[in-house]
Amino acid sequence: MSGRTYDVVLVGGGHNGLACASYLARGGLDVIVLEQRSMPGGAAATEQPWPGYSISTASYVVSLMPEKIVTDLELRRHGYKVSVLEPDYYVPYADGTSMTLWGDSQRTHAEISKFSKADADAYVEFDKYLTHLGGLVHDLLYVIPPNLGVMDIPKWLSLGGKVRKWSGRDAAEVVRLFTVSAADFLDEWFENDRVKGALATQAIIGAWCGPMSPCSAYVLLHHWMGSVEGHEGAWGWVHGGMGAVGQVMADSAKAAGAEIRLDASVKRIDIRNGRAHGVELEDGTTVSGRRIISSAHPVTTYKDLVGDAHLPDQVVRDINRFQSRSGSVKVNLGLSELPKPKAWDGSMPGDPHTGIMSISPSVDYLERAWDDAKYGRMSEHPYVECVFPTVFEPDLAPEGKHIALCFTQFGPFELAEGSWDDGGRDEYARRVISALNDASPNFEAAVEHVEVLTPKDIEDRFGLLGGNIFQGDMNPEQMFSFRPIPGYADYRTPVAGLYMCGSGTHPGGGVMAVPGYNASRVVLRDVRRDKLTRRNRS
Repeated sequence: MSGRTYDVVLVGGGHNGLACASYLARGGLDVIVLEQRSMPGGAAATEQPWPGYSISTASYVVSLMPEKIVTDLELRRHGYKVSVLEPDYYVPYADGTSMTLWGDSQRTHAEISKFSKADADAYVEFDKYLTHLGGLVHDLLYVIPPNLGVMDIPKWLSLGGKVRKWSGRDAAEVVRLFTVSAADFLDEWFENDRVKGALATQAIIGAWCGPMSPCSAYVLLHHWMGSVEGHEGAWGWVHGGMGAVGQVMADSAKAAGAEIRLDASVKRIDIRNGRAHGVELEDGTTVSGRRIISSAHPVTTYKDLVGDAHLPDQVVRDINRFQSRSGSVKVNLGLSELPKPKAWDGSMPGDPHTGIMSISPSVDYLERAWDDAKYGRMSEHPYVECVFPTVFEPDLAPEGKHIALCFTQFGPFELAEGSWDDGGRDEYARRVISALNDASPNFEAAVEHVEVLTPKDIEDRFGLLGGNIFQGDMNPEQMFSFRPIPGYADYRTPVAGLYMCGSGTHPGGGVMAVPGYNASRVVLRDVRRDKLTRRNRS
């Protein structure tokens, strides 16, 4: 590649990097994407761990990707197809009962009434409340966060226009959700333990905390902002598995003119005189670019690709304290048949299989699972949620077989006693399967294949440090103008010509592609500014 200088060299072909590349190419820039894996998409991957099975190894559902991005990038034209998961959650209990949460608040009202008429009535208002606040916060997803300092005062004033429709009560409630625990928040609305347990699941997904931890309520709101095919708050299954997300985004980027190179691991960013000029690959190849964008983890970008010597001391201190922790363990299973919960006497497949099945009997259950993990133990009774993609696409498994994709919590990065490699994975899988078998007695006997990805495995395979699926904790001190670090939340970095666009930037994690879109706007703005400056000088 010597002799050619790209307008943009983009490090990392995850969904955010691909979205950013697609927007930039559509903006007329000459873009190359360098992805270390042999497939695009990063953690949005479909792989074949067993003959005849196509498994969404890491990420497994979509909800947060806005219709705007799907439309802008013409993803449907490139094969993007999503089926809405209904119900939202099916929660079976060991005593043979169950609770079903629907996207329709009135259907959920009828379901919750079996447990508490007061909670059923409260849920209708609860849904309106979170939908309202979610709409307000959703407007901030596309904001380029102002940095802290006098020079950014005009940007803060401009931000005021975005929140002018907020009332004082709206602002107070959003701040509360960023600080209060999910348990306290749910206690304000509901009385029944099972109702609270079913709703608390979205407060801990991907987070290194329990439902009683401060700030956990916001994670619930983050997931409440989603939408699939016009269904607000829904989750969806991507046909072809999550690897289809990476593939359609790669096809969109290439159709716009971007070049994508796989099996291209970046060793370092070439920085001379305080400016990024290109990258060096692990094989020694160099790729030159006028601007470099990293969709890699913030710590990887700053510490490994840039290096402390090229950074101000304060930036080094800030990135050293960036938190990226996780207790998420992905357990992928090949099944001989679908589970049949004790409470289910309908057709097969049915509600337990067409939505998300969740083992979450109470807030206390989730908190005890967290208690184990924070002291270095795998949860004795983990939180488990499952989707069964073969209900939508039988061809993902051999004829008559099924897949269960289980997102679970909690398993610490390192065990205080023993190790994941020395029987730890097998033991954790046993606990997950046991939890599912308690509610669906045919489950354990149906398991034929098992794959366990610990937080360390997720880090090693996908570059998500600590196994954190959001590329960094989503706590108040690491959100908006503080994400990833103060002073550089606007997708720029202290190195001239170097930008970031991954989930470690605003607005955070999930398969949403908004960080990539926002970063592209900043880069295109800087390109136009530089062209205007050169024109004026000439």
